[in-house]
Amino acid sequence: MSFESSSSPSSALPDGETRTNLIINYLPQTLTDQEFYKIFVVVGPIKNCRIMKDLKTGYSFGFGFVEYQKPEDAAKAILQLNNLPVQHKRIKVSYARPPGEDIKETNLYIQNIPRSYTLDQLEELFSSYGQIVQKNLLKDKVTGLPRGVGFVRFDKKSQAEAAIVGMNGVVPEGGSEPLVVKVAEEHGKMKAAYYAGYHDGLSTTRGGGGVAGW
Repeated sequence: MSFESSSSPSSALPDGETRTNLIINYLPQTLTDQEFYKIFVVVGPIKNCRIMKDLKTGYSFGFGFVEYQKPEDAAKAILQLNNLPVQHKRIKVSYARPPGEDIKETNLYIQNIPRSYTLDQLEELFSSYGQIVQKNLLKDKVTGLPRGVGFVRFDKKSQAEAAIVGMNGVVPEGGSEPLVVKVAEEHGKMKAAYYAGYHDGLSTTRGGGGVAGW
């Protein structure tokens, strides 16, 4: 999953706050804190670095935060590392924005997804409605088979609303039942992880600690 971001590499926020804090989406589940740190430290000195994870299970939420000492290094990281291949994924690097109203109701819950669909097909199905910052297909814990259920998180609430209007009740190619598309109930752990990552001191992962993510 992913949260609010702004991708324009300028040096300051509208309120004058320097832009040094980045949010990184599409992190591979197996990426370690040390590997995460090494990817971004090549750009410049890092103040804090953190992959967001479930504190109890250690399960990665698939996103993290990097805070540089200098705003110019943060801007450089966006230009150099955005869309970088990391294992089987391409990461998204953008400015982290403080939690606000626009982050609410951006995550959609989707039922009746064709069992044969991949994550790329799911993204293609919804990509015309706006920027997708995270997606997930649920599988049965016992069999490992797709459940026909998934999540798509958009960058903005308006995009999610448009996707609901456009896709709810539509039978997708390869499917036999109409999609059920609605706003997902916000995962409490995910919301807590975002607020912790943005507002807390973001413990440096150089030594291995770090909280982790989806």
